[in-house]
Amino acid sequence: MHLTTDAANRKFSFLLVTALTLLISACAGQKTKEPAAAESPGETAAPTSVAQLKQWSIKGKLGVRSPADNGSANLTWQQSGPQNFRIHLSGPLGAGTTVISGSAGGVSLVRGNEAPVVARDAAQLTQQTLGWPLPAKEMFYWVRGLPAPGPRGAEKHNGRGELQSLQQSGWSLRFSDYRQNGPYLLPTRIKAQTNGVAGPVQVTLVIKEWGF
Repeated sequence: MHLTTDAANRKFSFLLVTALTLLISACAGQKTKEPAAAESPGETAAPTSVAQLKQWSIKGKLGVRSPADNGSANLTWQQSGPQNFRIHLSGPLGAGTTVISGSAGGVSLVRGNEAPVVARDAAQLTQQTLGWPLPAKEMFYWVRGLPAPGPRGAEKHNGRGELQSLQQSGWSLRFSDYRQNGPYLLPTRIKAQTNGVAGPVQVTLVIKEWGF
């Protein structure tokens, strides 16, 4: 009777250990799903449309025909938000090197080793120093093929919705040669005309390279 009881106890212990082993294995097989990582406060989603695009670098050429000057210059344009920009002109039109910088505090222009000239508005500043206006505030929108905020006259789009022509802020603009740059469809040639202080002015921007 004693041997039978011992055998039963050993059998019970074996079954208990086996059951616990299976239970532990089953629990280990059920992986707990990790919660999705929260977006870091410093991270922002990449812009998905030209209207959201507010930071870029551009390389190209700027041509000007005006009573004060005729010619072209190599252009490098860095933009960071609506008010912060740096436009670097080099070549005959820039008389060597001209740098136009903008921020919330205003706009400055430096030609070569000359002292900076400062104003509140880029168009006013370039008219004063170069003899022709460069409307950088509006160009922040125009370069993306968008009208600037505020009043505007006639505008025309093609069948794909691309802006082809626009009347705004005293300028008559034509947009052409739209090309895909990453996720954005952007114009690569913009011709703008206005009646300046001393006569008609034509500014042509040809964009060769975008950087985001």
